[in-house]
Amino acid sequence: MKYFIRTLLVGVIVTLCSLLSHQSAAQSATQKVYTVAEVQPEFPGGYTALSRYLAETIKVPGSMVRKHYDTGPIAAKFIINDIGYVQDVRITMKPLDKKTLRGVQAYITNIIAAIEKMPRWQPGQVGGKAVPVFYTLPIEITMQ
Repeated sequence: MKYFIRTLLVGVIVTLCSLLSHQSAAQSATQKVYTVAEVQPEFPGGYTALSRYLAETIKVPGSMVRKHYDTGPIAAKFIINDIGYVQDVRITMKPLDKKTLRGVQAYITNIIAAIEKMPRWQPGQVGGKAVPVFYTLPIEITMQ
């Protein structure tokens, strides 16, 4: 039986707070990193282009498909800096046993590599000035 793999982007979710004035405790040496900006960062070409980029770039290893590893929800968290580049990429997922974690390690590496190679984004803005913004990107795979 052949498996057709689609990498679907369930949604692009920006980590939101109740007020625009809330800022993250994480800071660079000279700049605060916002969790919410007046103008959110945007991938070149918007949501559709981001979905297409991820589907074309993230490869699901065949072993992961054959063994039906259940990763559960995966989220890539990163910062879009004030000039639009991605930095500080981190992956969050449900706790996995050691065997499953070894089986999905190549997939996680592919996600990180794809995000680190993203083209420059339109940076977020506060008060008309470009600022670094935390970004959370949920990623889901569908195996059929």
